[in-house]
Amino acid sequence: MATLRPTTFDDIIGQSDVVTRLRIFAHGAKTDDRPMPHVLIDGPPGLGKTTMSCAIASELESDLVVANAASIRSVKSMTRYLLNITHKQVLFIDEIHRLPKIVEEFLYPVMEDFKANVVMDKEPEEIDIPRFTLVGATTSGGSLSQPFYDRFAVKEHLSFYTPDELAKLARSNADKLGINISDTNLAEIAKRSKGTPRILNARLEWYKSYTNFYPGKDDVDDIFLEQGIDARGMDENDRKYLDALKGNIGNPIGIKSLSSMTGISMETIENSIEPFLVRAGFVIRTQKGRIINSKAL
Repeated sequence: MATLRPTTFDDIIGQSDVVTRLRIFAHGAKTDDRPMPHVLIDGPPGLGKTTMSCAIASELESDLVVANAASIRSVKSMTRYLLNITHKQVLFIDEIHRLPKIVEEFLYPVMEDFKANVVMDKEPEEIDIPRFTLVGATTSGGSLSQPFYDRFAVKEHLSFYTPDELAKLARSNADKLGINISDTNLAEIAKRSKGTPRILNARLEWYKSYTNFYPGKDDVDDIFLEQGIDARGMDENDRKYLDALKGNIGNPIGIKSLSSMTGISMETIENSIEPFLVRAGFVIRTQKGRIINSKAL
């Protein structure tokens, strides 16, 4: 199967402002022969946070070590990564907002002074850590404690892709997947991808599988309605969510109530459903809850 994830800044389509700024930081680090400052990348799922970390390591000509915060539940498990880190290496922690507070606090001196307070042979000891770059990815930057957040010198937010950017990416990835498809159909698939490269790639895979299974059938509407995806890219969960709001027009609904009404987890609602619907102007989030916009009606 073709690899669709770009590995260098040159290969990345979209997020041009973010790419330019990260290039500048990386160039400065290479010129001065020092690690790049710690980086925090925020944004909805599927927009390229992992891709950016790979490109940073590539630009620095360094190795990338990948960890997920869900598997780092203690100082001891965090220490294992630090004891194996090498000079100017890039440590990428996905979902960094899920780190326990005690691990966040343990990382304060590591990020600032490259020193870790550990227990060796049952005795507390301060050890030096090779100077490295920590790259954290999060869908919820506001969940990090302020002291932890402040220790990232570089903070970037990834935005949803424009239709033109997504159509350009669709052509590149379709070619990699060996899909014979017109630009018109690619544009229609891009419209159904919620401004998100990860969703676009899933749509392309479905299109390829469908047209291989049904040779000669290439009507985009029919292909994606078969999967329950409409012309705006909304799926069954999106419609359940909107229907719940439609049934309570004028009354804000809290996230817990929406989860109970739809059977969709709060995390899925906040991270996968709402970012697109809010950006598209279908839903308004208020302090009292969510309200459906007349645009969605």
